[in-house]
Amino acid sequence: MLIDSHDIEVRVRYCETDAMGYLHHANYFNFFEMARTELFRVQGGNYRSMEERGYFFVVVHIECDYKVPSGFDDLLTIRARISRQTPAKLEH
Repeated sequence: MLIDSHDIEVRVRYCETDAMGYLHHANYFNFFEMARTELFRVQGGNYRSMEERGYFFVVVHIECDYKVPSGFDDLLTIRARISRQTPAKLEH
């Protein structure tokens, strides 16, 4: 059975914040990648073994609209969801 979404929790660390105490905008993408990797893992996938066989997931497009800032010590829930799947592409 294919799991099409998975949540992870991430606590914002001090080193991930900017001078105003907000999560630096670039770090959101690291959290997205963590959630995407964990979704693959709960589906039974293993990045290491996949890449050892010569297969790679390539990110060709990513964007983020920032709505509300996150700050130091905030506990965030990140949901990775597969929105579209073809034989050659997964959209999250």
